[in-house]
Amino acid sequence: MTTRAETQREHDHGVHTKYTTLMSSKIMETRYYEGCDREGPIRCIFLGEFHPVAGPKISCQFPEDYVSKELFDAISAYIIPKPQMQKCTMTINALGHKIVGYPIRIDNSRYERNMYLFNLCFVCDSWSKTVQYEPVVKKLGEHLTIMEEETGFVSSCSTKLPTLLAHLLHDLNTFRKATLVGETVMHLKVLEVRKDPVAVHDHDVPVLVASVGLPRPGRPPPPPARAPEQSQEHLDVDDDEPVEVDMDADWDLTTRQLLPYINGYNHISKIASDANVEKTLVKSCIQNLVYYNVVMLIPVLMFNNMYRATPKLSRLFSDLEMQKSCLSFITNDCDTKEKPNIARVAGVLCALQQGSTLRAVCERHAVSAAQFDVRRLVVFALIHGLVKCLRRFPVYVRNPSRPNGFSARADALPAAGGVRRLFTGLHSVDEICCLARVDMVTLDRIIDEDPNVAVIWR
Repeated sequence: MTTRAETQREHDHGVHTKYTTLMSSKIMETRYYEGCDREGPIRCIFLGEFHPVAGPKISCQFPEDYVSKELFDAISAYIIPKPQMQKCTMTINALGHKIVGYPIRIDNSRYERNMYLFNLCFVCDSWSKTVQYEPVVKKLGEHLTIMEEETGFVSSCSTKLPTLLAHLLHDLNTFRKATLVGETVMHLKVLEVRKDPVAVHDHDVPVLVASVGLPRPGRPPPPPARAPEQSQEHLDVDDDEPVEVDMDADWDLTTRQLLPYINGYNHISKIASDANVEKTLVKSCIQNLVYYNVVMLIPVLMFNNMYRATPKLSRLFSDLEMQKSCLSFITNDCDTKEKPNIARVAGVLCALQQGSTLRAVCERHAVSAAQFDVRRLVVFALIHGLVKCLRRFPVYVRNPSRPNGFSARADALPAAGGVRRLFTGLHSVDEICCLARVDMVTLDRIIDEDPNVAVIWR
């Protein structure tokens, strides 16, 4: 016999469970939202068709009953749309679900209405990014069209269809790829959709940070078999195991010609000149490598630059793998038996601040090339976001009291007049050097000897 106390405890437990579930869903709605640019798993795959008697219906789905009849009836006009929208990738975000489909129409006299309409759809969470699934859905729809025209695989409700949907759901969620084996073999792969790369400028410096084929974060790790003598030359931004860039790989001709000149110090204009390649081709090639995370762009490294440590520098003190990679990277070309310790390296990075140039910091800490390469240290720090480069933006300020405020020596410098028109505060000194084709020494003389030019560091 159930006592009143036990009944009260069961009631309280049920109320607590419902409250916890409701709060969890609210937290999920707050954390993930439409446009948050997060990928979610495929929750369900179903096949919708137009039945000659029953009308639009779900002929098969996995997991079963995930999409209810009420939900399907509410959106059936978009699952089986008008002829004008056939063979178009469609995304429907309604009633807490996002559905991606590719409706197909097959005209043939063997069907009761001389046509057959179906749509294989992926169901995801309403906040999930689904653009990466669109090519897969389209390829599946076209493959099922061929199978239907040849064998009637879809309209006959083949017993293999539920197994096919279960196989697709499991493999696409687990491995991001799937293989369908039958009379023909079809390979499917969910591609990673990246953001558009930033524009590449003449003064940008590309740095090799990863090799083609290196898995990105969230992807399966590479196989453990690696050569023990592997180079530490190119370090991945996300601290994956560094790999060598294979010069004998299947690169395109432009990339193969540019790779030897991408050393972390040459800017785009110099690479184009040294490689004897048109600058627009160099920019397009580097932008493509940036898109695939093979290279990263950093500012031109100069000893009169100012650098500032960022909050990420604290990671160098706690991350042992980063410390090991850093020491290996900065001593790569140094013939020294005594390796520098991480405390000395971190001291140099901590000394980088606004008001102190890189040359002044090196002199203050007595950094010698025999110990480690300070240029490689700065490149490593820029790649990992440990420091930030402060750029100089000259601004020409007109002063009525000095109509001829600049000296005769500054006027006599080559291209001095043409350079001053770029002193708007919108162009850094690196960009001005590339645009006006003057060296940094000449530009510094023009800036220093003209009292009407102010310099903004940012």
